Amino acid sequence: MTEDSKSSAGAASVDGTNLGPTTPGAEADVPQSSESGSGASATTGISSASSEKNPTNSQRSTDEPVIESGNHAKQRQAFGERPACFKNTLQEVAFVFMTTNACAMQTFFLGTSSIITASIGAELGMSQGEITWITASSSLTAGAFQLGLGQMADLLGRRMMFIVGMGGFSAFSLLVAFAQNPFWMNVVCGIIGIASSMVLPPAIGIMGAAYDRPSRRKNMAFSAFGAGNPLGFVFGSILSGIATMLFNWRASFILVAILWAVFTVLTIWTIPKVEAYPLDQPFRERLKTFLKTFDSVGTVLTIFGVGVLTAGITLGPTDGWGSGHIIAMLVLGVALLAVFVFWERVYPHPLMPAQIWQDRNFTFIILSCLPGSMSFNAANFWLSLFMQRVQRVSPLMIAVYLIPQAVAGLAYNVIAGSILHSVNNTLLLAMGAVAYIASNVLYSLMRPDSLYWAFIFPALILSVIGADFQFNVANMYVMQSMPSHQQALAGGIFQTIFRLGAAIALGSSTAVFESSAGSAAALADPMLPYKKAFQVSIGLSAVSFLFLPFVRLGTQGHNPVIEKTETSLLSAVPAVAGNQNTSVVGDEKRRDVVE
Repeated sequence: MTEDSKSSAGAASVDGTNLGPTTPGAEADVPQSSESGSGASATTGISSASSEKNPTNSQRSTDEPVIESGNHAKQRQAFGERPACFKNTLQEVAFVFMTTNACAMQTFFLGTSSIITASIGAELGMSQGEITWITASSSLTAGAFQLGLGQMADLLGRRMMFIVGMGGFSAFSLLVAFAQNPFWMNVVCGIIGIASSMVLPPAIGIMGAAYDRPSRRKNMAFSAFGAGNPLGFVFGSILSGIATMLFNWRASFILVAILWAVFTVLTIWTIPKVEAYPLDQPFRERLKTFLKTFDSVGTVLTIFGVGVLTAGITLGPTDGWGSGHIIAMLVLGVALLAVFVFWERVYPHPLMPAQIWQDRNFTFIILSCLPGSMSFNAANFWLSLFMQRVQRVSPLMIAVYLIPQAVAGLAYNVIAGSILHSVNNTLLLAMGAVAYIASNVLYSLMRPDSLYWAFIFPALILSVIGADFQFNVANMYVMQSMPSHQQALAGGIFQTIFRLGAAIALGSSTAVFESSAGSAAALADPMLPYKKAFQVSIGLSAVSFLFLPFVRLGTQGHNPVIEKTETSLLSAVPAVAGNQNTSVVGDEKRRDVVE
């Protein structure tokens, strides 16, 4: 596949990615510059048909360029132009909503199931380990399949995979509502994780190709997208609590199925055809390319390596760490992952390109944000279980208690989107890590009769500071570190690491919980196992500070100054030390400079 950008009278191309046909309405509403691939010029305010009679206002065509004042043009340039792949602003807003929805799918399902785990476990006769796997199985499969599906989306079609994933999520959510035993429950939850992993890489790939240049418009879009990750859990919990109160826990999953059926229909209109291949390329050719280049060995190694390792960690406390099968699972899991790392270095079309880790900032940003994300997911699970089992709070009241987290999360995402370009992003990562630790300390200090306003409320507010700030910074950097034709894969790498981290965090904290639950001290103090589980989250949050000193990141999301490799246009632009990021995309270098 060539990376040469091609443009024609009715199409636009961004970094070699076909953005589909433009429309007259799009050209009139947001003039496109010649650099962005539009077939119309944005620098002229004069009609190209100068020989024709000048129409009146009532007769004027919507595709005729409109003369703008200097100040208004500068404001639009500073904010960023609407991508040409969107017919109008309504479609753009709907698209951002659907991609936010894609980011929220996995955590929405976790929120839906977390506050009713006690009810599910009681009705189906599940052990604590089986209850943990209600949420851990979906996180595990979502992470294990993410890389392979990200590569598949780039090769076969992002839009098609997005629609299939949304529909599959709806169908299997309905199936899990009729679960009759633990095996049925956990297996179908795992399949739901696969459906969610089908949607996220295409969403990130389309967003990265559409919003190809740093701008405030891109910052807002990606901040909204990032809001889905932490807020999905909260809104899932709220809707689950309401459905359970009115009916039972099965109604929660039926409600999810209905919602995503509606979203699937909306997706058909909302998602533009932004692919990593020419839109006129026949499916047979794409399929042939897929069969030749898809990393099937890496996919199998990832799935079984992470799956066996996580299962060993989860089953260790109940089956005994010295048991032969537990030792075998742990050793086999580590060995498979080691083989995966080696394979990715030698295979010509790897799931996880080794060169991406050569980017110092990318590596240390991921290492800094991963522990906090792990602690966030684990703490939310144990908080919900604590309120159900120890404080005997109903699912509806749990949902009500979590509302402040949703409100604060929305506010923090707006703040994050507005300051990424003006506040040092390394400082934002550090603020997030501190917030994570403070939140988990408050959780660990709770007692069965502790006041909600003294512990849970401030802990919820603090936890989303960490989630929103760190996710926004990391996501923005990831989307600028790889070419647009590989951004679905980049999204897969990012989300794979975080989702597998969530599964490992749940498995590790469950191991600690189970180890202390059967002790004499736990019989005297029912809060002890939960305290130990929250202390795992404290330890995970603190790990971030081991890597933060190595992050060298200034601000992100400025209007770009484009530098062709054959020229030296940037020689006349004064760069501000410590406040610029450079990423190579196609045959251009993009540098963000503080103006």
